[in-house]
Amino acid sequence: MGAKQISEHLDTLVFFSDFTAEEKAEVISFTLNFVSFREGDLIVQQDSNDPSLYIILDGEVELRKNEQPDVIISTLSTGSIFGTIPALRTSPRNKNVIAVKKSLILRLDRPMLDELNPAVINKFDVEFIKVLFRRVAEMNVKVAHERGEIGGIANAYGKIKDTLDKIPSLPEETRITSNLIYERLKNIQGPTE
Repeated sequence: MGAKQISEHLDTLVFFSDFTAEEKAEVISFTLNFVSFREGDLIVQQDSNDPSLYIILDGEVELRKNEQPDVIISTLSTGSIFGTIPALRTSPRNKNVIAVKKSLILRLDRPMLDELNPAVINKFDVEFIKVLFRRVAEMNVKVAHERGEIGGIANAYGKIKDTLDKIPSLPEETRITSNLIYERLKNIQGPTE
């Protein structure tokens, strides 16, 4: 793929929207960091020590684990970024990343980042921070949603517990267990406001 086509891909991604034409040209000059993958190609292997960060310029990938190779953990497409944690903490990869279809990936590794102009590195840093903030916000929404579901379960179980508490012949052990389950559900739910 030529520089013009890569430039067109970069122009479509929100990640690069604040990059000037010159800064994009500098990124494009690292041609070895733009890698094409075919359907089924392994992009990242679980447990490998690869501190690179990846941006999908075009295509789609699946994340899977060795322990359950038939389970798709997540599907990422054009514009998505993966590998942020190993890039920040130099830790082994915890998932396999496999191309679902032909994909063009920008691999950001230490040698590339060491050679980039500081202004470009700063823009990458700002965009990575935005990505991390977005992910934290998404996790907060997910946790809030799950807590809401737990809250519904806790409320429903509370009604069952109230009914059980009205049964005089209920064994004390069952009553204690019922109360413990209810309290545990309420603790998982967290404070309600």
